[in-house]
This record gives sequence, C-alpha cells and structure tokens, in this order.
Amino acid sequence: MTEDEMVTGLADSEEVSVELTEQEELMRVAMNGEVYLVSVQDVAEILRPLKITPVPMAPDHLLGVANIHGQIVCIVDPGKVLHLKNERGALTDKTRFLILRHPRMHLGLWVDETSVLYRVAKSSVPEVEKDNHTHLRGEMDIDGEKFQLLNTQVLFE
Repeated sequence: MTEDEMVTGLADSEEVSVELTEQEELMRVAMNGEVYLVSVQDVAEILRPLKITPVPMAPDHLLGVANIHGQIVCIVDPGKVLHLKNERGALTDKTRFLILRHPRMHLGLWVDETSVLYRVAKSSVPEVEKDNHTHLRGEMDIDGEKFQLLNTQVLFE
C-alpha cells in the first residue's frame, strides 16, 4: 500500500478519530517526606549527589555549592526554602540533585527520590500565575492519586 493510499484510507474512514493534544511531562519527586510533581521542563538535569562544599555564613537553606560540568551550582534544601514541616532525608542510593533551568542562575535541589514520569494533557496542568509567590502551582489528580504541583520559579526569588 502506498503512502497516498494509506492517507486516503484514513480520510475515508469514519471510525478513525485522531485527537492531538499537547502533552506535558511531570516527574514525581519525594522531598522532606512529601511527594510533589515537578514539570520536566523546569529540570535541566538529574544527578546522583556530588561532593558539596560548604559556604561559610550562608543561609541555612544553602547546603553548599557543587562543581557540575565546570559550573558552580548552589545546592539547597527545598524543605527550608519552601517551609516544609519535615526534615530533609538522609543520603541514600535514591537521593538525587535536581538541577533546575534558569537563564541566569544555577540551582540544585536535594531530593530524596525521583520516581515516575507522568505524561498529561497540557490543558490539565495548572498555569503559573504571574504574582504567585507560593511554592505550589495547584493540585492534580492522576490515576486516582492527588499530587501537589511544585512551582520551582519561587526558588529563584
């Protein structure tokens, strides 16, 4: 069957319904004993923990800096920045650094675990409001489970 015949066959079929929707990928992350979703668009890289160099007299949320691909990256405890109630988990085999995308800053989050990637319709993902200075974009229900969607942009403020 030629390509033209395949296209014609699809066009003539009444049963074929192609729904094209824009998709967004969301990553499930555990940090400070809580589970959140993070937009994959906000993440530049996921790394196993590297050596962190402490910074004297730094704020308590700054764990230190790490040299990642020749760039100095600030590694922060998201629980202290976002005022989460639980303490940061101990270093395990599942601990990762989420290196976030930003045009001017290099910032990494210490997360206890990254696990599942969800692909959802972009229209179902809450938008980031311009004046939203909270760490949450909203709540989502995926496969019967409720998740809070993290607004990573507040971490750069």
